Amino acid sequence: MKKGALTQLRGNTALDAGALIEYLTGTALGRVLREYFDHMEANETAYTSTLTVAETFYVLCRRDGLESAHQKLTQMIASNMIQPIGSIEMTLEMGKLKCERAISLPDCSCLAAAKETRARAVFALREAELTREMKRKPFDVDIIFLEDMVSS
Repeated sequence: MKKGALTQLRGNTALDAGALIEYLTGTALGRVLREYFDHMEANETAYTSTLTVAETFYVLCRRDGLESAHQKLTQMIASNMIQPIGSIEMTLEMGKLKCERAISLPDCSCLAAAKETRARAVFALREAELTREMKRKPFDVDIIFLEDMVSS
């Protein structure tokens, strides 16, 4: 992990499915989140949208099986490491983002959760569509990529 990487995650975050999958599968990118969770302060919250929970579940289910996916996610949610959120306002913001931007609905979900909670959006990787949209017109939330925090 690069020096100072955790300081980028300080405060509230909204986690994308890719970031959660990296964490739950124990990859190098996931270890950045593990450090974040291990050193979270009382006033910090890691949010995720309910759509992100569904996406994470289905990816883990296909990768590791139904029981494993269910166990991992229910334990994570029960531990209060992440706080799943969803509201009509957030759902409408997701739709607005999807209408205006050429990015996936799950990415819109993470960005809408970040906006609703005044958090930074955390993605595992710099995906081409999201990067292109960031260059075209900046989003109204800060975006962090875990891959930028890991030493090459």
